[in-house]
Amino acid sequence: MDETVAEFIKRTLLKIPMTEMMTILKAWDFLSENQLQTVNFRSRKECLAQDLVLLCEENRISLNDAALLDMICKFW
Repeated sequence: MDETVAEFIKRTLLKIPMTEMMTILKAWDFLSENQLQTVNFRSRKECLAQDLVLLCEENRISLNDAALLDMICKFW
């Protein structure tokens, strides 16, 4: 994954309130339910965002996928 896309995803994730994180990630529907279950949502937000970025890398996220997450966050 391009470093710019990774940074964009991380910054977008950091904007999401922790109380809405799972709901928004499920609405985005990019990560599987199994992947989401592997993530520790009780960790610090920066660590959580990094873990999610790694999962996005595994799924070969595109700029369009990242932009969709950003749009979901803005209109949530």
